[in-house]
Amino acid sequence: MTIETNKALAARLALNVPDHAIAAPLVIAQGLADTVVRSAVTLAYVEERCAAGQRLEYWTFDGLDHGSIDQPGTRLADPLITWTKSRFSSDPPPGGCTRRSF
Repeated sequence: MTIETNKALAARLALNVPDHAIAAPLVIAQGLADTVVRSAVTLAYVEERCAAGQRLEYWTFDGLDHGSIDQPGTRLADPLITWTKSRFSSDPPPGGCTRRSF
């Protein structure tokens, strides 16, 4: 059985799609070597949310995958700490949708 053939599961999953505006500052980080959540899926989501007017930052990391992106010392650590400190300092996030590659 697949999601496409299980209407109850598909309906439940649809309830969990974050497809409404998010008021809090938002950063999405994607490891480009991720085979669990493929980068094309995340990119499609980011483009959909940006088209809907969501303010967000989309960061990609070449060579990192689902299990390695958030490990101590990866290339995500420094920019994420800087981003978080800026939000706690009440610095406004960039307007619109921004993209960065690391």
